[in-house]
Amino acid sequence: MKFFFLILLLSAAFFLLSCGGSESAADIPECSGNSVFPCTDAASGFIWSEKASRPKNWDEALFYCENLKENGIKNWRLPNIDELRTLIQDCYGTVTGSECRVSDARGCLSYASCWSTFCYCEFDEKGYSKFSDLGSFWSSSAANEEGAWYINFYEAKLIDDYKENSYSVRCVK
Repeated sequence: MKFFFLILLLSAAFFLLSCGGSESAADIPECSGNSVFPCTDAASGFIWSEKASRPKNWDEALFYCENLKENGIKNWRLPNIDELRTLIQDCYGTVTGSECRVSDARGCLSYASCWSTFCYCEFDEKGYSKFSDLGSFWSSSAANEEGAWYINFYEAKLIDDYKENSYSVRCVK
């Protein structure tokens, strides 16, 4: 009889866990060339959302990510510049940890002291994004009181601009 109750208890636990909508990376598919979002980038371990349907200013981008619920998943945020740089491919100077010194982790967010010619590659109409994103995407990294950093994926270029300007948004977990 105890064995029967143990089997029943284990079956119930399995059912609850499998139907509970877990937000672990193991439950989210790995990103690929034809990614379905959200997806997990195996290289960085980050979970990425679908691109927002329209460009937003910086405050709207922060609010959008904080309030996003995508496929039952909550607790998104706007990626910092280092996290957003993990989406760059085929441009050595601007990938995370390369010669471009613009970085939250390094505490280097001033254009005057951190930006250099390593912070971009030449224009490519196909872009440098792992997700084939083209155009510009906000990061949560503020350059100063009026500006924040974003990446233009046509050039894999890290740029700071006024927060009131509108750019695309992709959220991270």
